Amino acid sequence: MQHYDRVATVYDVQYREEQKRKYRAALDAARVSERGYILDLGCGTGLFAEEAAELGDFVIGVDHSAKMLKKAKQRHNGRRIFFLRVDADNLPFAEGTFDKIFSFTMLQNMPYPEKTVAEICRVSKKDSEVVLSVPKKAFTHSSFSHILDGTGLALTKFIDGEELKDYIAVLKYEERVNLL
Repeated sequence: MQHYDRVATVYDVQYREEQKRKYRAALDAARVSERGYILDLGCGTGLFAEEAAELGDFVIGVDHSAKMLKKAKQRHNGRRIFFLRVDADNLPFAEGTFDKIFSFTMLQNMPYPEKTVAEICRVSKKDSEVVLSVPKKAFTHSSFSHILDGTGLALTKFIDGEELKDYIAVLKYEERVNLL
């Protein structure tokens, strides 16, 4: 969190193009035809929230960095996008709240990524779509797949483009399983 608080003022300049490539690849692969409630988990400065607002009726961006959230709120002042400072492992939402969940380049920052994925599943509606990306420098294809095994998330597409620094998994949440 301290790292992201320090880089909040320059994050967009430094990472905008890289992030936009991931967003475009994910959205091209995802089934985003119907509207609904969207969670942008690890939303940072709110770059993806702009894209998500076009896809959903209600967008909530959550992050643990207060300074990143401050930038996100400034960017989206007056829009139907809401930002909250929360821990991704303890989301303040009821079971089955979201139709779509997007989380870009966040799992590598979590102490127990499996717990984070379990929390994502908890707040996902049945048949919801979940899009997760992880940096290739932090995960192998195999280690990323291992985190997703047994979660109730069915892989519909896996993206490993040369132009991307992340693996992107497009998943469908099919069933609630007891993960912990």
